[in-house]
Amino acid sequence: EPTGSISPPPVRPMPAFNAPKFNELVIYELHLGTWVPCDKEASAFSWAAGKMEYIASLGFNCIQFMPTAEFGGIWGYNSRQLLSAHVPWGSAADMRKLVEKAHELGLAVLFDLVLNHGSSKKNTLWNWDGFGPNNCGGIYFEGEKDTPWGKRFAFHKAEVQDYLKQACRVWIEEYGVDGLRFDSVHNMPWWLLQQMTHDIKHHYPDKILIAEITPENPAVINDAGFHSCWIHATHFDSVKIMKKFDGGDDPGKRIGMLKNMVAPHGFPNIGGVHSLLGSHDQIGDRHDGKDEGGKHRYYISRLGGRGNWHGRAQCRALFGFQNCCRGLPMTFMGTETLQENWWHLDEHHRFNWGLAEGEDVHAVEMRRFVTASNKLRTSAAGMIEDDTRFVHEDGGSSVFAFLRGSEPQKACLCILHLGEAQWDNCGYAICTGWGGGTVWKLALNSQSGEFGGWDGSGTPESTADGGGKIHINIPKWSLLVYRPA
Repeated sequence: EPTGSISPPPVRPMPAFNAPKFNELVIYELHLGTWVPCDKEASAFSWAAGKMEYIASLGFNCIQFMPTAEFGGIWGYNSRQLLSAHVPWGSAADMRKLVEKAHELGLAVLFDLVLNHGSSKKNTLWNWDGFGPNNCGGIYFEGEKDTPWGKRFAFHKAEVQDYLKQACRVWIEEYGVDGLRFDSVHNMPWWLLQQMTHDIKHHYPDKILIAEITPENPAVINDAGFHSCWIHATHFDSVKIMKKFDGGDDPGKRIGMLKNMVAPHGFPNIGGVHSLLGSHDQIGDRHDGKDEGGKHRYYISRLGGRGNWHGRAQCRALFGFQNCCRGLPMTFMGTETLQENWWHLDEHHRFNWGLAEGEDVHAVEMRRFVTASNKLRTSAAGMIEDDTRFVHEDGGSSVFAFLRGSEPQKACLCILHLGEAQWDNCGYAICTGWGGGTVWKLALNSQSGEFGGWDGSGTPESTADGGGKIHINIPKWSLLVYRPA
């Protein structure tokens, strides 16, 4: 080898990790720079590594990081260098250690990639070649149109196509991530998405690929080659139901919305990533709480605040319901503690560690329920199977039940009640979808006393009558799950 040459040290292979199967993922979404305290942001990768146990303790088995590649702007969605870790949060080695620590705790890691456009500010790729008349951006951007967030990459160039493909491979090969989420793919060419998903699946068949496309469309799975897709509609439909507008006040339409949350039309079992209580898109607010007239909020703040008993019960019921649906459930940081208002970068709207680690009663009860619901989701085989049957629809009383699992020993009977009425003394009959004589045991009750409800709110056990119905208590604003004894 010639003297004087410089070779980078080889990247050490990441330790082997057996990630949960795609249909087993229960996802926790976080923005790394605001999940850590303000004074720890400069070492966010390493500080967060020491807090991965918090996420694992809640029963989640997967973390969806918002963008961690070098970016401009505020939330991470204005890419600068797609092959570099975001240096203000620490080094590449620190980020690798963060992934390793997550893996040690059984947590799969997904990275969020922004491949549809690049930042024009403080971006070494912008006017890389010194050529930029009419703000064309130079060789990486010229010939493409603007998006609301920045200029699209020059997708027609083979060199740019290769750069975007390598940006995917580097996070898998050098950082050991278990999947990728592609932001705003409706701003990318369809043929390029097909090429990229085919390439990644060929080389890394065990890595999950998730798309965000607006409006959500099963074709992004069936034709573009992704495994799953963010479904924002489940959140917006839940708001319609809870606020009783745009069909949410009509019993028939309400049941229809709930059924489409359980099994989104046209999507396969893992085809939808649900965030019923909101992702960063619905909770984050860049304009001092005024985005869309103040609509961007943590769900508890839509329902009267964490001091409102009904609001807390409703959040628990919807969280538990999400875990019963087909698809992949996802929760944005702070939802598990009933954090209020909105999320942003300032010190007053970051993740609240006082609620996460303190003794606030409402936060403790919600965390306890989140943990119980997540553990049921990951331990009950029926919850991750394709098979889903709707067995009870009472739109007038807002009681709705469906069965997850194809075999009696795996079955989970999920019962959602979104109303103020209540049935005590085993006064409500629910069709189970199975024959008489089966003994059903209560596996989860969102209105249990330990979660903020009351003792005796549910019926611990019920034997189905000759018509296959069980006679049980139905608490107000509740999610119940029964399993065969």
